[in-house]
Amino acid sequence: MGKKDSSFEQGSSQVWDEVFQRVDLSYSEESETQNQLFEMVKISSLKRIFASFKKQKSLKKVKMLEVGCGTGFVSLYFAKRGYDTTCLDINQSILKITKRNFKKEKVKGVFVSCDAQNLKFTDNSFDLVTSFGLLEHFQDPSKAIKEMVRVLKPGGLFFTDIVPARFSCQGLANVFNFLVTLLFWSLKGKPGTGWQRGKRNFIPLYYENSFSLRKYLELMEKAGLKNLQVRGNRPFPRLTLPSFFDRLYVQVLKLFIVLWKAFDTIDNPFSRFWGAGWWFWGNK
Repeated sequence: MGKKDSSFEQGSSQVWDEVFQRVDLSYSEESETQNQLFEMVKISSLKRIFASFKKQKSLKKVKMLEVGCGTGFVSLYFAKRGYDTTCLDINQSILKITKRNFKKEKVKGVFVSCDAQNLKFTDNSFDLVTSFGLLEHFQDPSKAIKEMVRVLKPGGLFFTDIVPARFSCQGLANVFNFLVTLLFWSLKGKPGTGWQRGKRNFIPLYYENSFSLRKYLELMEKAGLKNLQVRGNRPFPRLTLPSFFDRLYVQVLKLFIVLWKAFDTIDNPFSRFWGAGWWFWGNK
């Protein structure tokens, strides 16, 4: 991540370790939890975009890099389908979990720890370079974008999923998440803990920039990307729920899968406004 600023522990391994403690880190294509479902619905769109690129370039095998890989869910999915994947993250703890997920699925991968702003690869190394929930954590994401484009082969595909600090469906849901967290800890006799943890829905431990969609497009074009496309994605929010209700929420969301996938596919002002994140993709 980027350098630490005066307000947030941006890039701190301790912060991200704490964040990951509250997230489902398991890999499963059965979509039993919120995280698994969100990843699999996203992958349903990625399959179409990546397959089109692979066919256009007549590639028998795609060399793929995921920058800021987290648990490596996306890379693992495509590695199981023949992609040559490299997972990169600055956080050593999460890389161990990524390796564990790959090992459990009996799939090979390459795992690298380094800063996204100084990638340890030569120019023109990968057919496909991706990131998911990474670039919004930089006060100035331009260097990370330039590095991702630098290691991309000419004509290669760049894809990034960005969730900047802005209003979206998730913003409304965070009010619910705050109240649930406060109630949970208050019932345990620790309302102060509930308040501190609940307010992270509005003031997270990590830094998030508030760059506009237009600003991100400008940075990507300056980095050398062309044929850029944009989509608003995920019309349903993540909710803070106990395990039973988490799985129940997943079953409810599955009733709207067709609508959800259509939302992620069609570009319009509403999807860019309401969607939890933005997808950008283009070629070098």
